Amino acid sequence: SFNMKKIIFILFAILPLIMFAQNDKEAERRVKTVVSELKQSVYEGRFTLLYYNAQAETTDKQLGDLTIKGDKFRMTLGANETKFDGRTQWVFVSEYNEVSITEPTKEELQEINPLAMIEYYVSKDKISQSDDGAINFYPTNPKESEYFRIELRLNKTNLPSRLVIHQKNGDKITLIFDSLNKTKVSDDCFVFDVVKYPNVEVNDLR
Repeated sequence: SFNMKKIIFILFAILPLIMFAQNDKEAERRVKTVVSELKQSVYEGRFTLLYYNAQAETTDKQLGDLTIKGDKFRMTLGANETKFDGRTQWVFVSEYNEVSITEPTKEELQEINPLAMIEYYVSKDKISQSDDGAINFYPTNPKESEYFRIELRLNKTNLPSRLVIHQKNGDKITLIFDSLNKTKVSDDCFVFDVVKYPNVEVNDLR
């Protein structure tokens, strides 16, 4: 009958919306679980950073490692080592034997701390989940954003395995976690001890 056809039409029209809404909530729940887990425990891991330059059609590859404990983190990437104790940040460049000391803003931390980055996107972006399980972040103000999509993939233990930032200019930044495991470290791990580095040049920018 006409009424049955109309009901079926309406059902098919709203079904994708219902599924999308459920996906959004599921994606948000998964991401919040990740953030909560990363905050509660101390994790260390190795990662690969790939930067694809669309204009030059080149890919730059760097290997690094990361230790993260709540707001504190220590990260090495190439010849650089970054330590942050929750307030002060030290960036040590071994090639020049110099360290720069700053007190980064919340905004600056979102660009260097993977946990702060994910937490930031959760708070401001639209989140949806792909059929293949990828969690996608879309900027709520696309005109003001340098990226149009951020793709987060989790492993079987619900920890980040890959983060891909798709830039509007065609560039692509990919962070691949080769490993991420629970560990125990003292808070000294996140502080740069100048005494241990003879003749280091200190740039205190605080």
